[in-house]
Amino acid sequence: MRALRYDRYGPPDVLRVVEIADPSPGAGEAKVRVRAASLNPLDWKIRAGHMRLVPIFQRPPRGVGSDFAGEIVGVGVGAAATSRRVGERVFGSLLPFARDGSLAEYVVVAVDRLVPMPDGIDYDHAAALPIAGGTALQALADEATLAAGESVLITGAAGGVGHFAVQIAKYLGARVVGVCGAGNAEWVRTLGADEVVDYAREDFTRRGEQFDVIFDAASASSFMAARRVLRDTGCYINTSGNAAAFAGTAVGAIIARFTSRQRAIPFTLKNVPAMWQRLATLAGGGVLRAQVERTIALDDVADAQRAMETGHGRGKIVVCP
Repeated sequence: MRALRYDRYGPPDVLRVVEIADPSPGAGEAKVRVRAASLNPLDWKIRAGHMRLVPIFQRPPRGVGSDFAGEIVGVGVGAAATSRRVGERVFGSLLPFARDGSLAEYVVVAVDRLVPMPDGIDYDHAAALPIAGGTALQALADEATLAAGESVLITGAAGGVGHFAVQIAKYLGARVVGVCGAGNAEWVRTLGADEVVDYAREDFTRRGEQFDVIFDAASASSFMAARRVLRDTGCYINTSGNAAAFAGTAVGAIIARFTSRQRAIPFTLKNVPAMWQRLATLAGGGVLRAQVERTIALDDVADAQRAMETGHGRGKIVVCP
């Protein structure tokens, strides 16, 4: 089968499409024909070596990608495998520290990491959900406990995580202010934002308004800078996978704990099937829809990752192996 791999850490040029043996499912596993897989910033950060000091990560050679959607073409032996059936449309996400990736024609996955696709959702949109949608849902609904009548400011509102966050925040009944580039302003409004801030023209930390939640999906600020526009009991969440941003938010959490009732939340995604099932319910009910910026082939992933590294994009990029 064709799969995207790399043999060493480095720039996008290290990526290669190679022919490798088809995987076979073991006990409690299913083999899935990948119809779509989505790109996430985590993919290029791992490839670039940003996670090389984390012991749990497998070093190259390794595959690329985590999120996928497709149909089951085989199941392994064992009672656990009976919970899924051949021909079923499923989606999910591989463990990011595993050696294999979702950017391949087939993946082998534990059956308990597969969720049935909701009716009316195609492969491209299902594949876009797990990491980006899960990050937005966990951050706003679970960590920040955003409620109806509250206000939230979302940076990177047009991005992979941000565009889901705008929709989820609006569904939760909040007043939503999105921060993005001028070219995406009208589109972010169509997602549900009540107001849009052009980051090139206005520093949101200097606004006169205060918010219950600041969801810094673009890692555009810090708790110490953003707290001036947080309510007395507000919270700041930075979801960047950047170690420095995580550490900065963790320090902010300590400062907030001893100096105010505000909260700074160091974020770690719980990328688990229960979260994907919640996303499937929202997507199936028409509450949540992925914006697929474009669909590309395996051979085009290097260029796509190069563009992603700039931090400018709209919605999600989906790969059809």
